Amino acid sequence: MPPKSAPSIPTALALFASRECRSVARSLANTKDRHAGIHAARKGLRRLKSLLRLGADVFGANLADIEGRIGKLAASLSPLRDAHVAVTLAHTLAGPRPSAAWAEAITTLEHRRDGRLIEALQKDPRFLKRRHAVRELGDMVERLPWRLVKRGVVESTLDDQQQRVVAAGKRVRKDASPGNLHRWRRRARRLRMQLQYWRRVLRAANKTAHHRAKHDKASTHAMSKLSDALGAKQDLRALRVNLRALKKPALTAPLTDQIAEELKKHRKL
Repeated sequence: MPPKSAPSIPTALALFASRECRSVARSLANTKDRHAGIHAARKGLRRLKSLLRLGADVFGANLADIEGRIGKLAASLSPLRDAHVAVTLAHTLAGPRPSAAWAEAITTLEHRRDGRLIEALQKDPRFLKRRHAVRELGDMVERLPWRLVKRGVVESTLDDQQQRVVAAGKRVRKDASPGNLHRWRRRARRLRMQLQYWRRVLRAANKTAHHRAKHDKASTHAMSKLSDALGAKQDLRALRVNLRALKKPALTAPLTDQIAEELKKHRKL
């Protein structure tokens, strides 16, 4: 039996996109750990969007509708994901032996997180509506003109995205506002995902690496570090907002002070 031939680059890209849609649907069906499933689904939607953007120049208006659907799905999961991240980060900051203040705050945050999940499941039992939306999304993704997404299109997109990350970084150095930091993080994260996908696509298609493969590998590593650091800073700020929303200043003041000290470690970003 002759060996199976490697897929073309457009076919490999389409296969990865379809696989990501199926992965998101499986994550939403995870009943053993709903919070882990929601987190994985959110990440999968981000990966899918970053992959689709590699063909933005040829997908045209078709992509706008798909991205709108991705955004709607992601937005519906964001409060659930953010509530869980707040609990996880609070546990990390509290350490193995939480103070009385941290213990009370964590209990309150856990109740809020679990309450939001119960409410979401009441409105969308077993996340069936969301899972149906993902299946529709997968059908739309398969119908995109993937055959037009040639190697040159992808590499041109990667070059443009690299420039956008650099520009966002320069903007932050002039004005490190939360909005500018968020934009920098979003662009860095997208570029990291795109570079990771591109390396996987080239391997799947049995193609030689880009002539800047070593540079791209280093860029992926750098973008991962940058995205993780900016993400940590954003999560700390979000936790501080959640703690202040408890409206118990005597309880949360020392906790927000601790968060302020953690934020100082990211002052150079």
